[in-house]
Amino acid sequence: MTENDAKLLGQRISLCEKIAGSRIALAERTGISARTLENYSHGRNDPKASACVAIAHATDVSVEWLLTGQGTPVNEPATGGEELDRKIIFNIAYFLASKSKAVKADPDEFADLFLSLFDYCREKQQADGKSFDVEAFENVVEFASKQFHRRSG
Repeated sequence: MTENDAKLLGQRISLCEKIAGSRIALAERTGISARTLENYSHGRNDPKASACVAIAHATDVSVEWLLTGQGTPVNEPATGGEELDRKIIFNIAYFLASKSKAVKADPDEFADLFLSLFDYCREKQQADGKSFDVEAFENVVEFASKQFHRRSG
C-alpha cells in the first residue's frame, strides 16, 4: 500500500468514526481499540482485512468503498433509504448530546427524542400529502438548538 493509499484509507476510516458517532463508539462496535483506530485513521498503520470488514459492518459502509474508495460508500439497508436517514439522524443527535455542554440529557435519550421529532415531522408532511421537506426539518433543528442555548446560557 502506498503512502497516499494509506492516507486515503485513513480518511475513510475517520469518516466511519463519524458515522459511528465517535472513535470510541466505533471501537466498542468493532472490538478494535481506539488507539489502533487512531493509527489507522492517521495512516500510521495498515489495517488487517478483518479490521476493515469489522469497520465496514459496524458502520454499514461497503467493504469495497472502505478499501478502495470505489463504488457506493453506504450499503443500502433492506428497508430502504428512510432507515438509513433515521440511523444518520440518531448518530448525529447522539454525538451532539455527548459532546455538547448545552444538552443536559443522556445521549441515548436525547437521540431517541430527536429521532421521534424527525419521525413526527416526516409523518406529518406525508399525512398532508407532501414529500419530506428537509429544509423544514432543518428549521426545526435550528429552533431546538437555539432553545437549548437559551436554557443553558
